[in-house]
Formats: sequence, structure tokens, C-alpha cells
Amino acid sequence: MEIAEMLERRRIDICCLQETRWKSNGVFHVSSKKKYKLFWNGQKTAKNGVGIFVRKPVAQEVLDIKRINSRLMWIKLRLEKQTMNIFSAYAPQTGESEEMKDDFWAAFSDTISTIPKSETILIGGDLNGHVG
Repeated sequence: MEIAEMLERRRIDICCLQETRWKSNGVFHVSSKKKYKLFWNGQKTAKNGVGIFVRKPVAQEVLDIKRINSRLMWIKLRLEKQTMNIFSAYAPQTGESEEMKDDFWAAFSDTISTIPKSETILIGGDLNGHVG
């Protein structure tokens, strides 16, 4: 997979993807030497979709995976003494219904509010110009 090769060349440990358009969800070992694990979440229609690439040594530290919907997922991992929650988010763009946008932001807010303050939150996403 071309993305995994680029991540390997650039020595990137974690990469969040949006608009993957992959059906279903799962975990896949990627690259010729299986150096990455790809955690992804999509939907039946191959629309939207998010994913998170994690380099193999770091992937062994994944404690939990939460797939909220085809626009939002996160993984929890332990790095050294820090617990990190890495979100991959794909906000609805201009032209989508207000209901869809409200549902996304409500799910995002509700999910983040469940993370203990002692844990780090990192967001990798296409928020489509919605910041704050």
C-alpha cells in the first residue's frame, strides 16, 4: 500500500486517515514487511470512513479501539507512562444537512467528554473548517 510505504520512508509512527471510502471495519497488517497495523471504520455504502495507521512496535501498546461511526473513531494506547487517545475525525462538509453536522459534533463532544483528564487527547482529522 502506497501510504504505508510513504509512512515508513518518513518514519511516521501514527497517521490518521479520513474519507477512506472503505466498507465495514477492521484491522489489517499493511506493507510488504507488515510494519503497520491499520485500524479502520467505514459503512456499507463505501462513503466517508476513517482510519488510523500505527507502526508495529507502537501498535502493540493499543489498549482499546472505539469505532463511533463512519466519521469518528479513536484508539487508546500506552506510551511509556502516558495514556493517549488518538482520534481520527472527518466532519461533514458544506452541503451536508445541519442534522448530520449536529450529530457529528454531538458524538465528537460526547466521546471526548468521557476521556479522563489524566489522559492525553490527540485529534487527527479533517474538520472541514470547523474549529473551536
